[in-house]
Amino acid sequence: MEKKSEILFLYETSYNIPNGDPFTGEQRYDEETKKILVSDVRIKRYVRTYLEEIKKCHIYVSENTGAGKTDSKGVLKWIAENRNPKGLIDIGEILKEQIDVRLFGGISTLNDEDTKKISVNGHKCINGHIQFTGPVQFALLNPSLNEVNLRMHQNTTHFTSDANNTQGSIGTTTLVPYSLIQIHGWINPKVAEETGLTEDDINLMFEGLWYGTSGDGSSHSRSKIGQNSVALLEIVYAGNNKKIYGVDRLIQLKPKNNKKDEELRSMDDYELDFSELVKITSTDKVEKIRFYTEIESIKSDLSKHEKFEAIKL
Repeated sequence: MEKKSEILFLYETSYNIPNGDPFTGEQRYDEETKKILVSDVRIKRYVRTYLEEIKKCHIYVSENTGAGKTDSKGVLKWIAENRNPKGLIDIGEILKEQIDVRLFGGISTLNDEDTKKISVNGHKCINGHIQFTGPVQFALLNPSLNEVNLRMHQNTTHFTSDANNTQGSIGTTTLVPYSLIQIHGWINPKVAEETGLTEDDINLMFEGLWYGTSGDGSSHSRSKIGQNSVALLEIVYAGNNKKIYGVDRLIQLKPKNNKKDEELRSMDDYELDFSELVKITSTDKVEKIRFYTEIESIKSDLSKHEKFEAIKL
C-alpha cells in the first residue's frame, strides 16, 4: 500500500436492530441527536464472519479455532499447531497470517514460558508478547444520517422462561423503523507495513463490508435482516501528509416531499447529495475517489465527475 485513505460506507436498515447494546440488547441511540449508533466492533464482525465463512480466510478473532472465545493462549496454540502450513514459530509472524490481524490488528500476551510450551515440528515458539495496531480503523460509534424515532416491539416465545410456568414469555424490545447508516473508516499505509496488509486484503475487506452487512455471514440473523448496502467510497489522498477535514459530513441526506427524518421508510423518501464530496476532488489533496454501488442513479451521478473511479467487488 502506498497512499492513505478514508472510507465512507452507507447501508440502510428497515425494522431491525442494527447494533444492540451488549448489556441491554436495545439499539444504541443518541438521545440528543435522535440518531442511532453502530460500533466499529459490529462492523468488524460483519467483515470477519464474511471472510471466514464465505471466502475461507484465516481469522484470529474467531470461534472456529478449537478454543474458547476468550482463551487467546488456546487460540494461538491451536493456530500454531493446526493452521500453520509454513511451520512458523514466531508468534508475530503467525498472527500476520490471519487476515483480520493484517486489517484490524491483534495482540498476543503470552509470557516466555507459555510461548515455549507451543511447539511446531519439534521447535519451541518465540516472540509471544506482541501487539499489532490495525492499519484499518473505523469510528468507535457511527451515527445514522437521519434522525430516528425508535418503535417498541413485543413478541411471544413458545418456550417458558421458568419450569413452573405453563405459557411462553413475552419479550419487549425497540426497533429502528428505518435508518441510513454511514460508517467512517481510515486506512494508514505506514501501519500497514507492520502487519503486511496488501491491496488484495483491502479489496476483500470491501467485499466483506458490502456483502457481510447486507445478508451474508453474521448479518443473516433475526435482528439484522432488512439491511442493504447502498454505497462504498474510498477517498484516496495524494500524499500521506494530506487530509480533508470533516469527511464524514460530506454526504448529505435530503428528505423529499417535506418529510421529516423520522418519517423516512425507504430510499424513495429522500435523495443523497454528493456535491460537497465532489468539491474536495478539486483540491490537490485528493488523488481519486474509488466507489462501488449497485444503485444506478448513484453510479450515474458519481461516474460523471473527474477523479471518481468505479471499482468491482
